[in-house]
Amino acid sequence: MSEQDKAAWAIQALAALKTADNQVIVESIIKVIDDQQAEIESLRGSMEGQLWSPTSWHQDQQAQRAARDHKPTTNK
Repeated sequence: MSEQDKAAWAIQALAALKTADNQVIVESIIKVIDDQQAEIESLRGSMEGQLWSPTSWHQDQQAQRAARDHKPTTNK
């Protein structure tokens, strides 16, 4: 079961438990779950777009090689 499926299941289960007495609490919890899912998706997109892109990885590797190749060595 994916994270989105789990969140949807939790929201449905909470909605089924909602009564007039706990309506505000249940709706608040559902909002938190929705907000967390949106944040997770945003972070996932950011990671995939920046951190894990082949271009960024290749550029990082080149920068590391360049830094290593130009590092002065000390002979004692």
